[in-house]
Amino acid sequence: MTIADIEFEMNINDVADKDISEIIEICKQSGFSRESLDEELQKRGYPKIFTVDYDDMDDENEDYDDDYNENYNEDYDDEWEE
Repeated sequence: MTIADIEFEMNINDVADKDISEIIEICKQSGFSRESLDEELQKRGYPKIFTVDYDDMDDENEDYDDDYNENYNEDYDDEWEE
């Protein structure tokens, strides 16, 4: 990932220009990694952009019911049974 790619990702995720330039400068000194970029973003109150926490995603889908299908119509099945 290039600096231009990093800047682009932060721009499309509404990170302020000032914060982008500060984060880029910090990472130039300490090295670029997805984790360090997200850490700097979170310090400034932004959500993670460069990493995904799959454990958090599981919590969001906790109420999902695999057995529920709103398109299923039992009456329709009866029409074909003869």
